[in-house]
Amino acid sequence: MSESLGRHLRQICSRSKTFRFVLAGAAIYAVLRLAIQGVYLAVMLMTLSPAHAIGGELPEWVEAAGPTVPVDLQLYVDAATRLLERQDLYPTADRIEVYQYSPSYALAFTPFLGLSPAALAIVHTFLHLVAYGALYLRWRGIFHRLNLERANHVLAWTLPVWLVFSAFWSDLSYLNIYVIMALLGTLLIDAVLHEHLGRSLLWLSIILQIKPHWAFAAVVPLLLGRYRFFLKLIALALVTYVAICGATILAVGPAYGRQQYVAYVQFLANLSRDFPWRGPDAGFLGYNHSITQIVVYLLGVTPAAMRLATSVKALLLIPLAAVAWRCLLNPVDRPGYTVPQIGLDLAFALYLGAFIWLDMVWELSLGVAAFPYLLSTLQQRSARALLWSVFLPYSLIDLWQIASFALFGMEVIAPGPYILTDPSIYVPIVMLVILTFYALLIRRLWSLPARLHLSPQIQQI
Repeated sequence: MSESLGRHLRQICSRSKTFRFVLAGAAIYAVLRLAIQGVYLAVMLMTLSPAHAIGGELPEWVEAAGPTVPVDLQLYVDAATRLLERQDLYPTADRIEVYQYSPSYALAFTPFLGLSPAALAIVHTFLHLVAYGALYLRWRGIFHRLNLERANHVLAWTLPVWLVFSAFWSDLSYLNIYVIMALLGTLLIDAVLHEHLGRSLLWLSIILQIKPHWAFAAVVPLLLGRYRFFLKLIALALVTYVAICGATILAVGPAYGRQQYVAYVQFLANLSRDFPWRGPDAGFLGYNHSITQIVVYLLGVTPAAMRLATSVKALLLIPLAAVAWRCLLNPVDRPGYTVPQIGLDLAFALYLGAFIWLDMVWELSLGVAAFPYLLSTLQQRSARALLWSVFLPYSLIDLWQIASFALFGMEVIAPGPYILTDPSIYVPIVMLVILTFYALLIRRLWSLPARLHLSPQIQQI
């Protein structure tokens, strides 16, 4: 795979000086950005105040009391520690940074508690880098196995975008698991398109224990009319989910385990109610670009605004529901790998639909794979231009943030932290990308049922 990729890139480089220049620039930025990440971690892990490391005073709102690790990784550490100490995993807190995953994920994280903060940060940084590289190579493999060679060609052309992609660098800074979830979601897409029950069950079971909305690809076989495979997968996934929950409860103690799973369900049910929404008085939108956050930022944090946000989300998802209904009425009844474009269109549409419905939308990690796929399969030049116009600014946000900090220092940093020169705290760029991708896919899928009978070349639609 790596030899094929290298050969393909060499061919592109030999034909285009512009690509060589852009790729070299992106590679240089990636190396420098990784060095910045190393300095950032080193500062956080210092036993002295980080102010000594940067040669200046920090704002009062910066918490700099000794060594620490990136905030999201710290959430996992704290949750695993509380689990071992039989404390509540889901304390009520009016803040964004709270543990949002199942007790089983906290239990799975406990082996990392034996590491020092430095070792923990290094290990998870390495895991993120490996996961991101694997994400790129896995999509290359998917396109190759599905005979989507045009998509593979465009994937190679968009390698510079992957190297500067803001969602990856942001995830690396916080050491959340967005990129790892994108890899797990990709593995699930690959498995269900090839109807490999064992692999589908494995990836689906892991996803359900971490971020259940990433299980979107499990619906694809149903929409393709592959009912037997879908029912087997869902039935086995439910049994596995119950078994994992039961094993977790037994491992941490029956009474405490049951209590935490009840608290987990209650936490998810009340997440929107307890979230610290940014209203009109906040000054700017922030990094949560969900439909709900956009509505309450414009209209205020009121019950009426929350109901309106739900209505807007429902209206946006009606076209997806209509496409799903048409697929159920006119099923392809063929494995996904035999109708690759239909299968991938459905998978990405379901992914985007899930993120439209969410109340917290910080990133679109799998968008970096959807981008070359759509570029390679859309015929209209205007549609491809639209893709570039919305996705490239999103990809370059990290570069803009680094340049802003380099030029202005702490003067552009506000509590959060937010970078005041960053356009994405004023404009919901992530949601704009989601809605653009979603509209293009829905438009193409909408015409699908009327053409199902035409020919055995359906996979080329």
